[in-house]
Amino acid sequence: MEKKASRWIQFLGGRNLIFTLVVLLLLGAVLWLFAQLDFLFDPFVTIFKAISGPLILTMVLYYLFNPIIDWLEGKGVKRVISVAALFVILIALVVVAVVLISPIIQKQVLSLVSSFPDYVDKSIKMITKLFDNSPFEEPLDQTMDKLQNWSEGLSSQVTDYLSGVLKGASNVVSTITSTVLIIGTAPIITFFLLKDDRKFFSYVTKLIPPRFRKDAKIIAGSMNTQVGAYLKGQVLVSIAIGLLTFIGFLIIGMPFAGSLSLLTGVTAIIPYIGPFIAFIPAFIVALMSSFGMLIKMCLVWVIVQMLNGHLIEPAVMGKHLLVHPITIVLVLLVMGDLMGMFGLIFGIPIYAVLKVLCIYCFRKLKGRYNRFYGEYGKYEETNFED
Repeated sequence: MEKKASRWIQFLGGRNLIFTLVVLLLLGAVLWLFAQLDFLFDPFVTIFKAISGPLILTMVLYYLFNPIIDWLEGKGVKRVISVAALFVILIALVVVAVVLISPIIQKQVLSLVSSFPDYVDKSIKMITKLFDNSPFEEPLDQTMDKLQNWSEGLSSQVTDYLSGVLKGASNVVSTITSTVLIIGTAPIITFFLLKDDRKFFSYVTKLIPPRFRKDAKIIAGSMNTQVGAYLKGQVLVSIAIGLLTFIGFLIIGMPFAGSLSLLTGVTAIIPYIGPFIAFIPAFIVALMSSFGMLIKMCLVWVIVQMLNGHLIEPAVMGKHLLVHPITIVLVLLVMGDLMGMFGLIFGIPIYAVLKVLCIYCFRKLKGRYNRFYGEYGKYEETNFED
């Protein structure tokens, strides 16, 4: 008579335990081999780095414009015509922005960078004067000295970096090539993906073994809902915040309104942390203009953030992501440390993808070993059929 497996062995998978251990050992051997022979994979790493930029930009553009194309298709417009018309409009807008708006923004940015150390120096003197003969005087002086040294070196660092790039012909060629590769190929890939997205996803589905197609479709559908909503939402929210800030700064007569609004819109892509980054230079510039300008700038900032929190984000983002604000901050801290700016921008989508995979795998595990987990859990609220 065959010996009955213990509950622990049954929990781990019964007869499948040996197979699982063999797979894990093979995976460990592959990882060890990869670490020892990593130079063999350098060509693949180079290829990945070359295509990752265009693919990421393509993904963002696809999620941003696909709802418009689907809506036009629902109204009876052929998909290829709507995609072509959309790209004609986008090209026209880019040309207008480059010809008319870009020189103004460039002039303001250069002026702000050159004037920023003076603004910081005046702000330091003003703040130090307020805290004279107070318990905070000594630590404040140390902090202000560090800030002043940083600001004084900012312009020279930017200038040295730009001059160094200009002097190095190889750096110039590499930078131009990478930029052209991303900006040139991403719209082309996006065009064909928008035009033939159903054919593309149908082909990808056929590559998956039939046994796993149902699970793959469910997981991909959930990832598409969450990641798509986040990427599309963050881009639209950033544009809205930048425009609202620009309008508000123009109304109050804020110096460097264009460059500061552009910085606000760009940093708004990073949740929670981005607005704080953009607030610091705006605060310093307003403080150096006048106390009244500082009050008006803070008022505009509060109004824009309130509109964003209560109207723009709920309308654009919805509740697809289902991530707590504290979790978002922690993810940004970890991903920013691990992957830099890329982690700050795409850390939340990466977390959303991992969350979907973990919840789905846990559900499968719970379905097999239900008596070990009980009946209910938070993960039960996740809808994978969207």
